[in-house]
Amino acid sequence: MSASVHLHVHSSDGISKSFSLTEHDTFLLGRMADCHLCVPGDPQVSRHHFLLEACPPLASLRDLGSLNGTHVNGKKCGGREKGETPEQGALRQYPSIDLKDGDRIIVGQSTIEVQVETASDAALVPAALPEGDISGLSPEAMHRLIFGSPEKELFTLPGYRIQRELGRGGCGAVYLATRESGGDPVAVKLMLSRAQADARAIDHFKREMKVIAGLKHPNIVRFLDSGSDQGTFFFVMEYCDGGSLADVAQSRGGTLPPDALMPWALQALEGLAAAHKEGFVHRDIKPHNILLHRNRAKISDFGLAKNFQKAGLSGMSVTGKYAGTPVFMPPEQITNFKYVKPVSDVWSFAASVYQLLTGKFPYRFDPKRDPIDIILNENPVPIPDRMPGLEKNLAAVIDKALVRNPKDRFPDAGKLQASLLKLKP
Repeated sequence: MSASVHLHVHSSDGISKSFSLTEHDTFLLGRMADCHLCVPGDPQVSRHHFLLEACPPLASLRDLGSLNGTHVNGKKCGGREKGETPEQGALRQYPSIDLKDGDRIIVGQSTIEVQVETASDAALVPAALPEGDISGLSPEAMHRLIFGSPEKELFTLPGYRIQRELGRGGCGAVYLATRESGGDPVAVKLMLSRAQADARAIDHFKREMKVIAGLKHPNIVRFLDSGSDQGTFFFVMEYCDGGSLADVAQSRGGTLPPDALMPWALQALEGLAAAHKEGFVHRDIKPHNILLHRNRAKISDFGLAKNFQKAGLSGMSVTGKYAGTPVFMPPEQITNFKYVKPVSDVWSFAASVYQLLTGKFPYRFDPKRDPIDIILNENPVPIPDRMPGLEKNLAAVIDKALVRNPKDRFPDAGKLQASLLKLKP
């Protein structure tokens, strides 16, 4: 039996419901129709009351600035002060609460009993990352963490010589390396699990990545090799000598003009459209994942974030203490976490173009306000408001790709690319 988190809901009118979260997923409670548990008739429940994230057997809950708060085992978590508006209450990002088997959550007239089942017939692979934030580690310390030391070697990469760190994310780092046979440069991405995971889920993750490795296109970074060892996973990819579009923008003062950016955007969309045709969704499109090689744009890390999360290896990526602000995430990636479709990649791609052009994110993020509340309840700022001089037809295409309702966007990268191509003189 695999690990799972079950939520048993009992309401005051005698109606009972159960929800089972068997892999990394989210659960949203509130009065709005996009909530997994919608309780429109309960006046004590806010529009988006709380967000629960499960990475079985782990689970955490965060109140989203509700009027009456969320009670866990009799203790109030979050909630607005008397006289505060929803907007004022949302100015505080409340800490997440770790949940365990037997916990009782009370929201308005509903009681939710938490049942956690651990994997009983499959081994758990331990987490590879230690407690604490790795973002402040020096490159040397990060290298020791991943590759070990002569006294305690944690991980080796036969056949490759590691040169230097190229970049770092929440779960690992990317290194420039050379093949010991031939001396060709490659990029080695190391991803370290933040949580224990069911060995069977990890096997599924490896199988999924082998399928994605077969996705070959001139505008998609090629996977060359992969492997794992006790919670540490490595992926060898073609090395892109031009860095990412985020790097290029930073080197030019933080933004890119349309005449420089759009040819690269169209090339990247070519790769993304090919993947969408094959039924693949990236799920983590951002400027750092659009790389340049010999001035050709390529989509990187295809499927890594999606499958790493699905296997339960990323830890709490939305509510947890390591979760960053999801600045390139469309609303449905929170409300429909498991079943993201190509239309969500369209939003993230357009958000990336928006940020590279303007230097700002589509949402008006406020460091004092919960970013999840903003994503769920606010509309993106129209790009002409950020960049009044942008050609109006290009602005209209970008804004259409960023609308809240997925049905009103371009359904996939191919349709977005076709609309942009029509704008070319």
